[in-house]
Amino acid sequence: MKTTARVALLVLVALGLDLRGPAARAETLLFLVAESTYPFGIHRDSYVLPLENPAAIQHARDLIAFGPGVAGAPIVVARIAAGADGINRDLLAPGDPEWSWHVTQFEGFADFTIEILDGWPGYVEQDVDGWIANTGGRIGFWSYTVVQEVPEPGRALSALAGFGFLGWLAWRRRARGAVSSSAARAGCFRAS
Repeated sequence: MKTTARVALLVLVALGLDLRGPAARAETLLFLVAESTYPFGIHRDSYVLPLENPAAIQHARDLIAFGPGVAGAPIVVARIAAGADGINRDLLAPGDPEWSWHVTQFEGFADFTIEILDGWPGYVEQDVDGWIANTGGRIGFWSYTVVQEVPEPGRALSALAGFGFLGWLAWRRRARGAVSSSAARAGCFRAS
């Protein structure tokens, strides 16, 4: 009996199922933040926002599903720090380059922020230390909002598609193709 239970547990772990309660998980989900006119826009860049709070995750999903006009509070307000973290990158650029800054703390969603927090990811990248000095290390880009949920590399997209990183790569290729082809037709992006 003990052997059967151990084998069953190993199978569940191999499938990536987590039997701990929700409080034990504290899962971090990743979201793509881009211009609210995505896939069209002026700057055509993005950054990755990690979220843990269930209410914030639900609001991010509402922004994706219903848009900022219905969901409300579209602006991400967060603290940032200098340095790459392996997560924050521009998923709209060829090669998904990492930014030299990253989100350290999500503060909330807002309808507006003070003007000094407005900008865009590429503008922060031009002078990360200067941005941090001027804003106290905060961002609140007026024309940017959550546009897509991003699966973390190595995390299965579903129990059936549990191919980890390979599944993520396949998703990225499909997503990049969809963005590149539709945006290229509209004249907004280079097709990669």
